[in-house]
Amino acid sequence: MEVAEALTALQLGPGATWGEIRARYRRLLRAHHPDLTSDPGAADRTARLTAAYAVLQKATDGGRRPLPVPRATPGPRAGRRAAPDEPKPRARADRASGPGSAGAVVGRRSPEEVFRRLRAAAPAVGNLSGVDPETLTLQILVEAPGAPPAQLLAEVYRRDEDTAIMFTLESLTAAPGPPIEAIVKRLLAAL
Repeated sequence: MEVAEALTALQLGPGATWGEIRARYRRLLRAHHPDLTSDPGAADRTARLTAAYAVLQKATDGGRRPLPVPRATPGPRAGRRAAPDEPKPRARADRASGPGSAGAVVGRRSPEEVFRRLRAAAPAVGNLSGVDPETLTLQILVEAPGAPPAQLLAEVYRRDEDTAIMFTLESLTAAPGPPIEAIVKRLLAAL
C-alpha cells in the first residue's frame, strides 16, 4: 500500500497532519473494529485501516516528518525499509521520542522469522487483531488492569545488519493507555 492509497483508506487528503491521521484512524478503528461491532466485513476493514495507518506512520516517522509528496509511479514497499535518519533502536525495550513508542533490536534473525515469532508471542499481551505479512506489521488489542483498551502496533524491519521492531501504543479511548514499556517487555519475553 502506498501513501496515497493509505490516505484514501483513512478518508484523508494529501495535506493531512499527523494529529489528523491519528484522530481519524482512532475514530474509524472504533467504528469498524470487530470487537466493537458485529458488521460483516469489520475484520477486513480493520485490517485495511491498520495497514494504512502503518504506512503513514512509517512514511512520517511516527509524525516526526511531514507526509511525503505522493509518487507518480509505485516505489519501494513501505514496510520493508527504515527511514535513513531514524535513530538506531537499542538492544532492549526503550522509550522512543513519542509518548506511546518504543523500539527493540532483536538480533540477526531475518525479519520474517522475527515476525513469525512475534505473531506467536502476541497472546502474551492481548488479542491479535491484525496481521499484514507484506509490511511485517501486527496489531494487538491490549487490555491491562486499570487501563482502557489500547492497540499495540508492532512493525518489524531491517536495521543495518540487525532486525528491529518499532512499537506504538494507542489508547482506544480518550484516556491514556497502559504504559508501553511493561507491554513491550512482556511481549519480548515471550519471543
